[in-house]
Amino acid sequence: MPWEPLAEYLAGLVGCESTPESRQEFRDWVSSQGLYPYAADAINAYGLSGSGAGKLTALWIYMEKLFPGCLPGAAQTRGDCVAHSTRTAAVCTMCSEIVAGRPDEVTGLVEDKPDMPVEGYKDVCCSSEAIYWHRSHGGDGWQCGRAARVMCEKSGLWPRKNYPEFGFDLTRYSGSLAGKWGAVPPPDNITKFGQQHLMRTATEVTSFEQARDLLANGYALTTCGGQGWSSKRDENGVSRRQGSWAHALAVLGADDRDIFKQKYGEPAVMVQNSWNRWNGGGRRVLGTDIDIPEGAFWSLWSDFKNREIIAFSGFNGWPAQKLPNWTEGIF
Repeated sequence: MPWEPLAEYLAGLVGCESTPESRQEFRDWVSSQGLYPYAADAINAYGLSGSGAGKLTALWIYMEKLFPGCLPGAAQTRGDCVAHSTRTAAVCTMCSEIVAGRPDEVTGLVEDKPDMPVEGYKDVCCSSEAIYWHRSHGGDGWQCGRAARVMCEKSGLWPRKNYPEFGFDLTRYSGSLAGKWGAVPPPDNITKFGQQHLMRTATEVTSFEQARDLLANGYALTTCGGQGWSSKRDENGVSRRQGSWAHALAVLGADDRDIFKQKYGEPAVMVQNSWNRWNGGGRRVLGTDIDIPEGAFWSLWSDFKNREIIAFSGFNGWPAQKLPNWTEGIF
């Protein structure tokens, strides 16, 4: 029988854990780098407060324009959801950098699309497996904070393509390949290669306003928690809480517009799952001609707020980024 992600999680699969210990470990690590463990401090330091207020932010469109067909990606076939959400958030941040065209603060280089075959686009264009190799145990399940640290220290973005020099092919997602290493870490040459394209830093988000403002500047989110959602979206792509999943999810957008809040009573975030086309219903963003991806849904913030939420920066800091205004249809 095929592996059914939703059924596995409803049956009690623990794909992610969000513990006080792992969250404090993440904060301590960020602090040790002289950076900002809390998003509130990063936002204040870089003058981002209020930058997403009243706006629709649709970062997933950057991904779809640069890598057509990259979302929703293949359905996971083991409990490696944390690696999927971490990868998806990092790719979204990378795509925002490419669109912004701002030189990297450290290297001075302007980001461009990584080299890969078009076939590699189909599974979110970068590998989740290479991140999962660094989970430090042989089973499934992980913590978002520990995965974020791996992305910043050991295994960044591997483009989905064949790597004959290492004896494996990452062009398409493979759950079995995701388990190639774990209790035993990857060889040093694998880690060294992965360190070529690390994320610069990460920070913990504790409010909608923080999530909204970071997303508005191109910084996508990875999240861990025990909340589940309905597999049926309403006409505007909104799903409500239903059931419990110990599951990681990526956030690629936010809606803080008055038109949305008047209809639903509060703002929302756009959640991308790693189960391919697992849900149905409407996908059109309220009041626009924009669709959310297959496998995605809008979550009202009250349904989402208790999760562990981490934002990625591709740069050594959190500067404002000049991005297109999606509500005006500019790309």
